[in-house]
Amino acid sequence: MEHGVPMQSPGESVLWNGIRTGARPKNSSSDWWYEDVSTLSFSLYKRLIAVMECRGVKQEIIAGSLAFYAKRYLPGLNRCQVSGESSTRLTPMALGSPPSVEDQKIFLEEIDRLLPAEKGQVPTKFLFGLLRTAMILQVSPPCLSNLEKRIGLQLAQATPEDLLMPNFSYSMETLYDVDCVQRILEYFLAMDQVTGGASPCSIEDGQLMGSPSLTPVTMVAKLIDGYLAEVAPDVKLKLPKFQALAAAVPEYARPLDDGLYRAIDIYLKSHPWLADSEREQLCRLMDCQKLSLEACTHAVQNERLPLES
Repeated sequence: MEHGVPMQSPGESVLWNGIRTGARPKNSSSDWWYEDVSTLSFSLYKRLIAVMECRGVKQEIIAGSLAFYAKRYLPGLNRCQVSGESSTRLTPMALGSPPSVEDQKIFLEEIDRLLPAEKGQVPTKFLFGLLRTAMILQVSPPCLSNLEKRIGLQLAQATPEDLLMPNFSYSMETLYDVDCVQRILEYFLAMDQVTGGASPCSIEDGQLMGSPSLTPVTMVAKLIDGYLAEVAPDVKLKLPKFQALAAAVPEYARPLDDGLYRAIDIYLKSHPWLADSEREQLCRLMDCQKLSLEACTHAVQNERLPLES
């Protein structure tokens, strides 16, 4: 795919030789070459990546280059950047005409195939940006599924804001794509069972190694509860969908149910028309024995809860 990405330029051979021979500025970081090689045509860039993989360059460095290259030629990724970034960090895409939607779809699917498959090699926020862009472009189902699986592998590194992906489906049933989050969670839980599910978080997961209470599954449980609290005010969010996501988190993953209680309370407040039987059904997701004293005190005085709670 060459449409929308640069064709070979006079400086390509110089850049290629510079990378191949290991030429680099003094006192530079490992990403000094990202911007230079982002001007290469995609066919040559792929050859460069293949050579670097053969020579044992670290996967995280290659992933960083791929992310930089992708942001240069996928306008949607720039819109996903964190607000407040310097405008000089925006890609030159804005200076010229962007690639066609079809070219962007093909390009994104190629980037997905090139990204390292190992957990933690690709920044989690970049994967979420890539997934959002893939949804907008309506890439192939296998590509979407693969991106969701990639995120599922490192879901413990995400934030509730990362999960707030708009619903791009024609039905617009809900404001956010809750089904996508459900699938990502299921991928995580399937892998967590394979790996034993009890290993403490590493430094890469953003926590101190060896912490007895913070494991990936407990972090993900807190993440999902936070996400549920964010989407609960959506009046279009049906009870079965909210309930299914809340129930998908294993009971052992929640040392406390305070986060779940907060999400349920927000949902009840935003959906006052629920029948008593529906409210009871929702509250059965909680274990009152796992509420803190503060949450328990609040629950006792909470008129939104069914009397039997």
